[in-house]
Amino acid sequence: MAVWLLPISREVMVEHCKAVYPNEGCGILVGKRQCDHWFVLRSIPVPNRNEERSRDRFEISPRDYLRVEKEVRREGMEIVGIFHSHPDVPPFPSMTDAQFAWEGTLNIIVGVFNGQKVRIRAHIYDGEKFNELPVYVPLQGLLNPEDQSEGNFDVLDLTSEVEPFVSIGVREHLSKLQPNQVLLVKFTYEPALRSLPRSLTLTPHQILQIRWNEEGVWELLVRAGRSEGEMQQSDFPTKQ
Repeated sequence: MAVWLLPISREVMVEHCKAVYPNEGCGILVGKRQCDHWFVLRSIPVPNRNEERSRDRFEISPRDYLRVEKEVRREGMEIVGIFHSHPDVPPFPSMTDAQFAWEGTLNIIVGVFNGQKVRIRAHIYDGEKFNELPVYVPLQGLLNPEDQSEGNFDVLDLTSEVEPFVSIGVREHLSKLQPNQVLLVKFTYEPALRSLPRSLTLTPHQILQIRWNEEGVWELLVRAGRSEGEMQQSDFPTKQ
């Protein structure tokens, strides 16, 4: 189970919450649910109707909700959840959030600190408690939801490394995998977003996805091809 935010959906949601700071911002999440994954294709800000306590409460009017619902149905999408902000408070559900939560509906909270820095968390309310879901922002590629479990990947944690050791480590690890095995690489060194894909350009390996994890980690999924040594050997002509 996970939440997938398109980059534009994340940007609209975050910028709205920063713009209304120090008050709480709110809005409606539009997209689809598939295989216990929530895909947020649009974030639609709406006014916070709780004017008396807008600094620590939010309210979405039924009129705004029904208007958005009607619009997105015409586009073949559906409402999958709501978002709101916590000004200068960590993005975890409060007791008040639990009182007004809808069972099975996605809840995204944006913690806004000093009007600039943000943290995002997503939860599903099961009728008794909130369950947190990982949040990803795909920058390149999107896999079948059924293939998204980390159990399907070989994981390489390079969060403490910088370049060129990120790229070197990935290529060395890929050389030990069988063809078609998928490697999940985790790193925090942002320049590797450019150098790592570039280092794999002339290799037999295929980049499947590059994504941002709201825990603060960049992730790259790559499918191993034949080892570079095997490819070089296959280039030699065979004796007839």
